[in-house]
Amino acid sequence: MKYKINLSNIDNELLAPIFEVLTEVGIEVSSESELYLKTEKSDKLSISRSGDTVTVTYLRKNEIFRAISYLPRFLSDGIEISETPKYSLLSYMADASRNAVPNVKSSKQLIRYLAMMGYNSMMLYTEDTFELPDYKYFGHMRGKYTEAELRELDDYAFSFGIELIPCVQTLAHLCTTLRWPDFEGYKDNWDILMVGDERTYKFVRAVLEQSKKCFRSRRINIGMDEAVALGRGEYLKKNGYREPSEIMLEHLDKVAAICRELGLHPMMWSDMFFRMSFGGRYYVDEGEIPSEVVDKVPADVDQIYWDYYTIEPKRAEHMLELHKKFKCDTVFAGGARKWDGFASNNRFTLNSTKMQLDKCEDYGVDQIIVTAWGDDGAEASLFSTMSTTLYFAERCYYKSPDEAHMDTRALDCFGLPFMDLLAFDYPNMHEETSLKVNVRITNPAKYLLYNDPLERLYDRHMVRATVSESYRKSAEKLLSLADNERFGYVFKTLGTLCEILTVKADLGWRIYEAYGAGDKEALGAIVEFDLPYIMAKLSDFIDTFRAQWYKENKTFGFSQQEIRLGGLLARLDSVMLRIESYLAGEIDRIEELEYESLPVIPVHDGRYINANNWKTNVNAGVL
Repeated sequence: MKYKINLSNIDNELLAPIFEVLTEVGIEVSSESELYLKTEKSDKLSISRSGDTVTVTYLRKNEIFRAISYLPRFLSDGIEISETPKYSLLSYMADASRNAVPNVKSSKQLIRYLAMMGYNSMMLYTEDTFELPDYKYFGHMRGKYTEAELRELDDYAFSFGIELIPCVQTLAHLCTTLRWPDFEGYKDNWDILMVGDERTYKFVRAVLEQSKKCFRSRRINIGMDEAVALGRGEYLKKNGYREPSEIMLEHLDKVAAICRELGLHPMMWSDMFFRMSFGGRYYVDEGEIPSEVVDKVPADVDQIYWDYYTIEPKRAEHMLELHKKFKCDTVFAGGARKWDGFASNNRFTLNSTKMQLDKCEDYGVDQIIVTAWGDDGAEASLFSTMSTTLYFAERCYYKSPDEAHMDTRALDCFGLPFMDLLAFDYPNMHEETSLKVNVRITNPAKYLLYNDPLERLYDRHMVRATVSESYRKSAEKLLSLADNERFGYVFKTLGTLCEILTVKADLGWRIYEAYGAGDKEALGAIVEFDLPYIMAKLSDFIDTFRAQWYKENKTFGFSQQEIRLGGLLARLDSVMLRIESYLAGEIDRIEELEYESLPVIPVHDGRYINANNWKTNVNAGVL
C-alpha cells in the first residue's frame, strides 16, 4: 500500500531531510493527506499514533530518520518501536584516499542511508584529497574535494543530525604528497614526515586549520598510524638514532598542542604505541606497553583501537585492557571489509564483528567507528558493505540482532533482503571459502582475474574441480539482481566479472596441461572459443565498471583501472597470438609453459588466499 503523509507540523529545518528519507522508504508527502507527522524531543527513539497524527520522538536528531525507516511497517502492521542507543558515537568512515574519491552525490546518498540506519557521525578519510591553500601539489590530480564541496557535505550531514568528522594524516601515509619536489625537505622517508622540522608543523597546522574551516565538528582524526619506519630515513642521518617512541611522543605533543590552540579534540589510531613495544606487532595476546610510554600519551588525544582481523576473544580482551590503561578515551574501529578487490567480504566481517562488539560492551567502550577502506585501487562499490554497516547500527539500538531482525531491517532501509545485500560478496565466495570451512580472508576474484594464463602465478590457489561452476552460479545470482533500483548497476558489474571467471579462472591450468600433453586440438579450442569469450566479456566488464565508478566517484582514479584492465586485454591478445603461432609451427615452444607453477604461499597450496596487490598479481618481476 502506498502511504501519504502531511508534513505541515514539521519544523522548516527538518522538512528537506525528512522529505528525502520518506522518499527513500516509499512514502509520499502530500499537503492533502489527513495523516500528519510530528516530531518531539525525548529521552528515546519511539513511534506512536494518536488519531490522525504519527509522533516520532528522539533523543538525538539523527534518530528521527532511523524512526522514519520504520514508518511503512509501523503504518501497515502497527509494530511497537522504542529504542535507546548504546553508543555515544556511531561513525562510518569512507575512504577517499585509495584512488577513489566518492563524489558529492553518492556521498549524500551514503549520508541518507546512514541516517536511516541510525548513525550519528560520518568520517571522510582524506590523506591529501582536499584543497590546502599554499600547497598546490597537495592532492594534485587526485580528485580532491574543494572547500565548497566539503562545506556542502558538512551542511547536508548536519541537516540529518550527522556529525561529519575530518580524518587526516599528520605523520605517515603521505606518500602521494611527499612524492612531489615541493615536499622534498619535509620527509623522513617516502611516506613519513620529518619530525622536528618547522616546515612539518607549518604543514600540519595548515591541514588542521583547513579542516576546522570546512567542518562544524571540533573532533578530528589526526591519523599517525603505521609509521613503521619512523626515524630510520633522513631523520636518522640528521639526528642520529633515537628510540621511535621518543620521536613519536615528541611529534604527538606538538600536534596535540596545535589542536588545543585551534580548539580541536583529536583522536588517533593507536597502533604505533603497540608496534614500538612489541617488536612491530600490533595485535598481542600478552605483554604490556611500558608505563613511560603510556603515561606520556596526552589525555586529550583519544586512542582508536582498530581491529579488522581478530576472531579470538582473549586477544580482543587483552587489546582492550591495554587501551584502557591510557589516560584518554578508547574508541573502537571495526571494518566493513571492501578493500580486497572488486568484491566485499561482509561474511568474514560479520563473523569477527559480533565478538568484537561484545567485548567493547564488556569493557565500556561506547564510541564505535566502521571503517570502509579501499586498499590497492578501491575497486569495490561504496555501497558494497551496507550489510555490515547495518549490523553495526543494529548492535547500537538492538541487543542481539538475529537473521530475521537483520532481514527486516535490510528491507526497511534498502528494500532488499539481507541475503541479497550479502550478494556483493559472491565473486569471493566458494564452498571452500565459506566460514564453515575456512575463517581466513580470501579474494580470489581479483587475483584470478589478473592471473596470467601463461605465467600462472596463482594457479595453485584455487579449487579446480569446482571453481568454474561456482562462478557460473554466482554470475547467475548477481545478474538476476541487475534490475534492482538501488544497487543493480553494482550487481551487473560483479555478475559480469563472474562470467569472465567462469572461463578464465582455470584457463592457465587448461593451457598448461594441453601444451604438456601435445593436445593441439584443445589449444585450438581455447584460441577459438575461450580467449575470445573472455576478451569480449572483459570489454563488457570495463564498460560496466566504468559506469559504476563514474556514478559513485569522481572520475579521477579510473585511469588506473583502465591501465590495469586494458593491460590485461592486451596480454590476453598476446597469449592468443603466441598459441596461434605455436599451432601454426611459427614457434616451436611456449617458454612459460615449460615451467611448473609454484604456490605463492606453499602452506596454502590448493586453497584460496588473499592477494590484494595488483603489481604482484600480474607479474613475478619487481619493476
